[in-house]
Amino acid sequence: MNLAQLRAQQIPIAAEPRAAAPFHLLVKPIGAGCNLACNYCYYPQRQGERTKKMDDGLLEDFIRRYIAAQPRYSREINFVWQGGEPLLAGIGFYKRALALQQKYAPPGVRISNSLQTNGTLLNAAWCRLFKQHEFIIGVSLDGDRQIQDAHRPDKRGGGSYEAALRGIALLQQHRIEFNLLVVVHDGVADRAQAMYDHFVALGARYLQFQPLMLEGDAPAAGYGLSAANWGRFMLAVYRRWRGQGHWGKVFVMNIEHVYAQYFTQVSPSCVHAERCGGNLVMEPDGRLYACDHLIDAQHYLGHFDLRTPFADHAAAAAAMAFGQDKSLRRECQSCSVKSVCQGGCPAHVGADRYNRLCAGYYAFFSALLEPLRAYPRSPQGAMQWRAAVSGSTG
Repeated sequence: MNLAQLRAQQIPIAAEPRAAAPFHLLVKPIGAGCNLACNYCYYPQRQGERTKKMDDGLLEDFIRRYIAAQPRYSREINFVWQGGEPLLAGIGFYKRALALQQKYAPPGVRISNSLQTNGTLLNAAWCRLFKQHEFIIGVSLDGDRQIQDAHRPDKRGGGSYEAALRGIALLQQHRIEFNLLVVVHDGVADRAQAMYDHFVALGARYLQFQPLMLEGDAPAAGYGLSAANWGRFMLAVYRRWRGQGHWGKVFVMNIEHVYAQYFTQVSPSCVHAERCGGNLVMEPDGRLYACDHLIDAQHYLGHFDLRTPFADHAAAAAAMAFGQDKSLRRECQSCSVKSVCQGGCPAHVGADRYNRLCAGYYAFFSALLEPLRAYPRSPQGAMQWRAAVSGSTG
């Protein structure tokens, strides 16, 4: 029985079991469809494969059940839209999604939306929608014109920098908060400070640097990132941020998350959480996987249908070894930065069972933790530290 047939026997909202803990699901409404042809894309569209958008029936079933499956105490439910390039789904798709969210949202529960885009397709209509519904927007931008155009060309081989900057300018004109997501690889390892300065000059206040980690059979020949270069790059960003007095003015998520995790002992990111497996991903045809970085047969949860509760999928993902064992590797137990690293992303663990970025994380986290160790790991310690930092930065 397919999904269309099952809809005739639709499960009532009350019958959808609630998950034991909150979980997130990253939705790819257009799959790998994209208007760019980034040289290092980890999610390339297969040759000859046609881009298919999530159909309206699946969209409604997903929204209804995703909301219903969250724990009863949840006060906010977040939807994350990604791709490929999710704007290719069309503005009408998101208007329908927003209407369905309001239709099924329980009283007193806030629905929020995050969307990651390359920014090149943004226009005034998109910005009005995002502003009205308070979307959190992430824009992928890898550097200045030379870096961006070299590594993120469009389908015709042309540059994408100018179009991305036009999109960023529109977000600024409509006063929409956005963050820049920056991919780091060996080719830019020596340009960290210049890249940071460029992003700040563009008016970006929120930055996130993401290591480029591709499998050996990835089609992006010539791209890679060594642990030494990752650590060197992030240390250069940290020193530039600190040297420019940007504490409280520019927020580098890689730095902010360390501060938050040190004092709260909870990671804002699944990468450095003690356990992971609570961030599922769904393809436009309903295929579900336990992790966006592990879209393979081993981490396949099944196909979205009306017979398997979301709570079961979430529980199955959380029980998988990749998330349960990530911080239990022997070398992590005596590591001085384990409290904020927790073994890193399981997708980056090599055949030797070591995280391929281990030495880089150690160098970066050691530098950040050095001034923090004088303060207790508690909310009170955080207040003391913030007061001290605020005073030293004027």
